[in-house]
Amino acid sequence: MSMPYKFNAFMIADNDECNFTKIESEFPELDEYDCLIRVEYCGVSHTDLLAPAGTVPGHEVVGVVEDVGSFVKNLEPGVRVGVGWQLSSCQACRFCNSNRENLCPDKKSFKDALLGGFGEFIIWDSRFVHVIPEQIPSAEVAPLLTAGASVYAPLKQLNIMPTSRVGIIGIGGLGHLAIKFVKAWGCHVVALSSSYSKKDEAIKFGADEFISIHNNLEALRTIKPLDVILSTVSIPVDWNNLFQLLNPYGKFVMLGAVPFPMSLDGNLLINKKISLIGSIAASPECIRSMMEFVTEHSIKPEIEIMEMTSENCQIACQRVGRNLARYRIVLKNLKFDVSDESINHDQEEDEEESNHDEQKDS
Repeated sequence: MSMPYKFNAFMIADNDECNFTKIESEFPELDEYDCLIRVEYCGVSHTDLLAPAGTVPGHEVVGVVEDVGSFVKNLEPGVRVGVGWQLSSCQACRFCNSNRENLCPDKKSFKDALLGGFGEFIIWDSRFVHVIPEQIPSAEVAPLLTAGASVYAPLKQLNIMPTSRVGIIGIGGLGHLAIKFVKAWGCHVVALSSSYSKKDEAIKFGADEFISIHNNLEALRTIKPLDVILSTVSIPVDWNNLFQLLNPYGKFVMLGAVPFPMSLDGNLLINKKISLIGSIAASPECIRSMMEFVTEHSIKPEIEIMEMTSENCQIACQRVGRNLARYRIVLKNLKFDVSDESINHDQEEDEEESNHDEQKDS
């Protein structure tokens, strides 16, 4: 593909109504560690709704390397890659030197990028660009790069045992993936939701039990104690009653962003030696490990694919903001060159399987 001098992206014009405007941008000269990526798909996350007006959001990006900076040795044009929430880090602190770049005090996120993934191209620090295993389709891997990695990280890093009983609060874009990952980890999964209508889907995703927690204190008292609770919600809930569900030495892990003060009885932590743990976006090493786990266990997010237009960017963000997505929305770049061999791989596999089925039926 010949490089265009200019390209299009979709900028937030109004946060209140999630209005988007199509803009035209020019390519800057790449820095030494930069990677220019032609966007194929970009997932839509609650975090994108926090991007200020006048910026281009999007950080669950899958595409193909178009060009790289002079110091980049592990990537080359044509390779299928993805990026998540983190844009870069200092590469010099004790966290960066121990594969914990996500804790770097000078880390930068997608909000610091020239443009996010709601467009035709992005430029990212190559050290935070990940080669995608060929077994995972592009549209499906996009939400995994942030949401999937976020629910996988505590399983890997907090030594959660496969014999554990794990409660998951919220069955949304993050929560439905948490059910799938935790079940694949081998745990007993208890889905906790304020919406009883999600019971059947929660069970389908892998939950062993479902409890409606909306004004349902009696039901909470019937739950066998839990070893871990993963909270994926960003709304106020009855924290005290939920903490009472934990066994001694239990872990309560905050995955959903909570933009308000938490009211919690400290004695609940003291008397059972319960840990309250925050979990930020995963490190590059953890993201790579996550993709290996996904490949091994065939984990797939539930997605809706929409064409990437100004109107659809607005609709997608509104649906995510109102918790109407089922369960992750992924935007497809209409100008992506589908003739690229690396992208047609999944389609060719589907056609081969279809032809094989036809031969069996004939």
